[in-house]
Amino acid sequence: MSQPLLLQGANVAVTYYGKSMVFEYSHGSGLRYDASGGIGLSEEEKAQNLKVYAPYSTGFGIGYLIRKNWDIRVEIKENLYRVKSETTLDELALNQFFGLRSDLPFEGNGTEFWLPNQNNQTNPIELTLQKAVLAELLYDAKYTFPNTTARYRTRSVGLGMYYRYFPLGGEEGLMIEPSVRYWPNIWTDAPELQAFENKFGVMGLHKAHDNGLFVNVSLGYYKTI
Repeated sequence: MSQPLLLQGANVAVTYYGKSMVFEYSHGSGLRYDASGGIGLSEEEKAQNLKVYAPYSTGFGIGYLIRKNWDIRVEIKENLYRVKSETTLDELALNQFFGLRSDLPFEGNGTEFWLPNQNNQTNPIELTLQKAVLAELLYDAKYTFPNTTARYRTRSVGLGMYYRYFPLGGEEGLMIEPSVRYWPNIWTDAPELQAFENKFGVMGLHKAHDNGLFVNVSLGYYKTI
């Protein structure tokens, strides 16, 4: 339910419950992690003012029933992400004209920042190209140009704990299924670091989005066959 209510997307899952084993397939689409105040973003992604969108999140799980309505699963997922900053080159140029766009690299506490600009005479496009080169040379990061989108995939292998509850009573019918899941990335085709610039020229280094630990509640229908 978090996908439509909080991430403005959708998710469909089909689960088979055997006597002791559980088999599940799920597919999510149109997930906006920056929706609902950025509830799906990391603190670093919020600070960089990034939009993180997943056209799909798909995969399967295999689990074991540790109680009648309580199971634990190993889950394998693949996600496609599109990540961009809302900053445009026009915004950067305007702020550069007023001396608000930074142009000097500075490193601190594991995060990269850019100090305030002291000279607004540099051509905005030239400064953008300089930053792209510096991001690569100094931080081995791929610079993502203003208002363009970085696309990459991730794969995760993690655990999920699920509980089935039947609000209308009985052992089948309408089902509410709260869960706690931990889905760390084990692979990505994204660069190790990607550099994004906000409208004031503050540079942030982005690593592939990682779902990590989260909770969810699913609404479904259970039928014995």
